[in-house]
Amino acid sequence: PEEGGEEERSTRRLLWILLVVLGLAAIALLILLLWLLRPQPAGPGAEGPAGYPIQVVTMITGRGAAPEDLIRSPLGVAFDRDGNLWISNTGQSRVDVFRPDGTYLRSVGDIPGPGALYTPYGIVQDPATGRVYVADYAARKVLVYSPTGSYVAHFPADDQDLDVFGADGFTPYDVQVAGGRIVVSSNDGLYFFDQTGHVVARWGFTYKHRNVRGVEIGMFNFPDAFVVDPESGRLYVADTLNRRVVALGPDGRWLWVSGRPDAKGKIRGFWQLPRGIELGPDGNLYVVDTFRFDQKGMGTGHIVVLSPEGELLSEFGRSGSDVGAFSFPEHIARDAGSDLWAIADRENHRVVVFRLVTPYPEVDDLQAPKYPKGFTRPTDVWATPSPSPVG
Repeated sequence: PEEGGEEERSTRRLLWILLVVLGLAAIALLILLLWLLRPQPAGPGAEGPAGYPIQVVTMITGRGAAPEDLIRSPLGVAFDRDGNLWISNTGQSRVDVFRPDGTYLRSVGDIPGPGALYTPYGIVQDPATGRVYVADYAARKVLVYSPTGSYVAHFPADDQDLDVFGADGFTPYDVQVAGGRIVVSSNDGLYFFDQTGHVVARWGFTYKHRNVRGVEIGMFNFPDAFVVDPESGRLYVADTLNRRVVALGPDGRWLWVSGRPDAKGKIRGFWQLPRGIELGPDGNLYVVDTFRFDQKGMGTGHIVVLSPEGELLSEFGRSGSDVGAFSFPEHIARDAGSDLWAIADRENHRVVVFRLVTPYPEVDDLQAPKYPKGFTRPTDVWATPSPSPVG
């Protein structure tokens, strides 16, 4: 009987211990549930802080969930005349085409052969012909496709004398259409091609019959992006490694320069690394400054707005990975037929489609005084002798 009683007491103790453990676990789960359901502090969310002008419509991350279907390190983006979005899916060596709502349409340049892409960057569609031009900087070519993505040709033409590109060779970053010419930015300037793929002019600096890139006014140093104003004929260039934005007239004259190159390895100007530029419906310039990190994105940020005469108007666009933020943004595009914009958000591996809402925030008091220090209006500086190759 004593053995049975001791066994019964041990069983009861074990049951009590189990009940205590279960009770403590239940209390811990209740505390965890209450913590998870606690009121959250108001964050920026999709709209950002009060007055944040970026309203996200879509974030495009790929055509499917498989690794090969995703967007990796996108560099370029452009709208075609139907409002579809062409994305340089650079990390996947192809261009993907989507509707602005994220519906996948097709891929371009992903089939081995003459039309294959390697490192696509800038994209543009010629509104007159419908042809799409893709700058592929590692392949040292601009590839030409039909509106439906069929390969047509490549620039430069096979019989083009490559000495015209200088010692650094042809490294196309961005491509635009101006006055019937196909204009391409390369390491030392802008090259103008005719419709057959032959160079007819170059805007840049030449010394002793040699193409030269550098830091002086009149020189370019790896201009990653540019945009053409069809009304005025002006070209606005993001002269990336010189950390400046340049305005040129249709005759190649340098009109104004915003920013200045590094000195002794240090950034000394306003711009950190301008790599994208687009014209807004208001006629102003929207410049993507890739290294312009700011967590709030109000009064300073990745998107800098300039007037056509180079006046600093606004800054916005916060850094991060949440909705409405960017991480190492690259090219920017606007759909002329709607109010939609898009940015190749490189390190977030996505393209962000958004609308801009005015009024824009005023420039931060710490940033505004930095801007005029690097702003100049050159006199008698030309990118090419007159007459212009445009028009």
